[in-house]
Amino acid sequence: MTMLLVGALCIGIASVIGGATGFGTALIATPVMLMIGFAVPEVVFVNLVAGLITRIGAAYHLREHISWGRVALLGGGSLPGAWLGAVTLGLVPEQYLKPAAGVVVMLCGVAMALPRAETTRTPSTAAHVLTGSVGGYLGTTTSLNGPPPVLLLMRARLPPLAFIADLAGYFIVANVMALGVLWFHDEITESMFWPRLPIFVTAAVIGNVAGLAIARRLPPGVFRSAVIVLVIAAGAATFLLG
Repeated sequence: MTMLLVGALCIGIASVIGGATGFGTALIATPVMLMIGFAVPEVVFVNLVAGLITRIGAAYHLREHISWGRVALLGGGSLPGAWLGAVTLGLVPEQYLKPAAGVVVMLCGVAMALPRAETTRTPSTAAHVLTGSVGGYLGTTTSLNGPPPVLLLMRARLPPLAFIADLAGYFIVANVMALGVLWFHDEITESMFWPRLPIFVTAAVIGNVAGLAIARRLPPGVFRSAVIVLVIAAGAATFLLG
């Protein structure tokens, strides 16, 4: 029971960050949940489901800001990567996946901290598809499918609402595909559904709502810096303790 409550608290806090920034839930939840003892496949499943449910609401409210062409390229590109990731998940021992997830989280945090170009660059079609594929691979292996499209959209310097809307659309498509691929490869078991999943999803929804409220009060620069610090620290802890 203690592990269940701590896991719900992790998901809830991570979802506060995800709600305020449009991404980051899995970046924070994955390393912390791995540290407290949850298995990699269950962490991946929970994060994908929680991300899917919370992003549906965001996509609905921001639907007029979504670039469906961009979402289609990123989401469609995620399928081959997700398939390859599911194969990897079945072949690589968990003791290697945990530190690998920690390294990925740290690299994502460092990449987010790098200075952004002042000029706007529109990523090519190939860049969108490749980014989606990398995100798909990370999605089924570690549930960290957000950083690749985040970095791509940051490079394109989209307006905030368009940034969050396109990410929401991508997460819906990519998470559905990732869950389907994992189900096909028998990586999803009945024990992952009950009793933990409803509790984790409820915590994610509550945290997401709180994050949206906080986002309206905190300066974007301050919150972005805090997220980067948390991401790098969580990744380092997972790598050292994994």
